[in-house]
Amino acid sequence: MSVEIKHRNGGVSIVNDLSVLDDILEADRKFYAECDAFHAKMMELGVKAYRCNDGWVNREHNIVTFHPDDRTPGYYWGNRQLKSGDKIFLGNAGEGGKFAYIDYMVEITSYSVRYHYILSGEIMDAQGNISNPELQPSKKRLKKFEFFRKIVKRIFNLTKN
Repeated sequence: MSVEIKHRNGGVSIVNDLSVLDDILEADRKFYAECDAFHAKMMELGVKAYRCNDGWVNREHNIVTFHPDDRTPGYYWGNRQLKSGDKIFLGNAGEGGKFAYIDYMVEITSYSVRYHYILSGEIMDAQGNISNPELQPSKKRLKKFEFFRKIVKRIFNLTKN
C-alpha cells in the first residue's frame, strides 16, 4: 500500500513505506514553517520581492526576472510592479543571500518582468542574521580611532591642570 502526499506548492510525493510516513509529514511541516517564517521576515524588512539563487538571476549583468506565478514562500515571491528603489532579496530560507535595490525595468513581457538591480552590501546568512560587511570597521581603523582618543584624552588632561 502507498500514500500520495500533495504539497502546497503543487508537488506530489508517493510514500511506499508507511513506517516513515509520520517522519515525512513532520519534515514537511517543519520545512513549510521555516519557509513561512522566512517570508514573514522578508515582509517585515520591507522586501517587495525575492528569488532563490536559480537561473532567473543573472549575476553577471545584475538582472533578475519575476513571473506572475512566483508565489512559493521561502523561495520565490515575485512582483511585477516593482519601482526604482524597491528592496529585493536574492537568496532563500535555507541558504541566506544578498539584499539589493531595483534600479530600473529592463523588459516586460506577457509572462515575465526583468529588472536591473544594485546590490546594497547587506547580506543574510543561513541563520537569518543580517550584516553589512562594508560598514564593519577594519582593525586598522579601530586602532587609529583608539590612538586618536588617547591623544585627545591626554590633551584634555594637560589643559585641565
